[in-house]
Amino acid sequence: MNKRIWILVFLLAGLLLAGGLYFSLSGSEDEEEPDEGYRTLTIKLQDYTVSREFTATIETENPAKIRPQISGRITKICVKEGSHVKKGQPLIIIDQAPYQAAVRNAEAKVASAKAQLATACLNLEGKEELFSQHVVGNFDLNKARNAKAEAEGALAEAQANLETARNELSYTVVTSPSDGVLSMIEYRIGELVDPSMETELTNVTDPQRLLVYISMSEKTLHDLADNYKCRVSDLPSLLPAVTLVTYWGKELQHKGHIDAISGNVEESTGSLILRASFENSEELFRNGSNGTIIIPYELKNVIVIPQEATYDILNKQFVYKVVDGIAKACEIKVFPYDNGMDYVVTDGLEPGDVIIAEGAGLVKDGMRIKVKK
Repeated sequence: MNKRIWILVFLLAGLLLAGGLYFSLSGSEDEEEPDEGYRTLTIKLQDYTVSREFTATIETENPAKIRPQISGRITKICVKEGSHVKKGQPLIIIDQAPYQAAVRNAEAKVASAKAQLATACLNLEGKEELFSQHVVGNFDLNKARNAKAEAEGALAEAQANLETARNELSYTVVTSPSDGVLSMIEYRIGELVDPSMETELTNVTDPQRLLVYISMSEKTLHDLADNYKCRVSDLPSLLPAVTLVTYWGKELQHKGHIDAISGNVEESTGSLILRASFENSEELFRNGSNGTIIIPYELKNVIVIPQEATYDILNKQFVYKVVDGIAKACEIKVFPYDNGMDYVVTDGLEPGDVIIAEGAGLVKDGMRIKVKK
């Protein structure tokens, strides 16, 4: 009998425990979080800037490819590769010995031609004196005159050859054509170089000023022109300053400007080339660098809404207007470019409209909306 009583007691305790747990769980399910409502946004017009990024190729202004003007072997490299050089500074010396010999030979020929001219002049003076005394005739006098003219021509030729020889000697010292930074030198001491070789000796580039090129589709370019209400050719004078950024994300200190737009469309890509100019005093970029140009679109008196206020159906954008406390779905059109956080609305909303500003995907058409304070 006692055993039966204990069994009944345990069964009763189990039922009471299960019942308490059930009521506890059911009570937690029935308990709802307080409805805090939805944030809303009253539509108004504002000025807004949207930026677009374009991959850019970079050149320094007036890059100079240096090639030899005479043939010979390199005997000396005067500068360190990658260093700053000045205009006229010696970079490379080509074997000067044969060219120095050519100068000496040309100088000797000039001296000989001068002596021959002096002799011809003396001979002419003598013939003129004899002719005045009727000792010689016109033939002898004209012959002396022709000899002098021939000697003058020989002297002029010798002097020209001397000038050529001196120029060629000067070409043995390869100098920098401008201030800038020297690239790697492609040849070493002892190597033979000549003007016809395909690879240049080296390059000198001035990184202080950059010419930056980007490719832009016709549609994008005409979108810009429509935004500024101008012709494409007028855009360079109207576009705001642009920003140049390295591929690792560092921004150039100086802003630049679009200063040229290509007049031809590239057949292979259907795009046009735009050029921007930048000051590069900190030498963040070098000739041949890559980067990104950021072009701002300055929009006046437009409607801007957060992207979280919208939802998509079949690639169409919708928002919920709040009308008399009721959510009403409304299709909108947006500007084709955005910053990843906001949309510029081009159609579907008017100033003064009230929309749900966040969580639009949780709302249903016709739902009564409580506004979050």
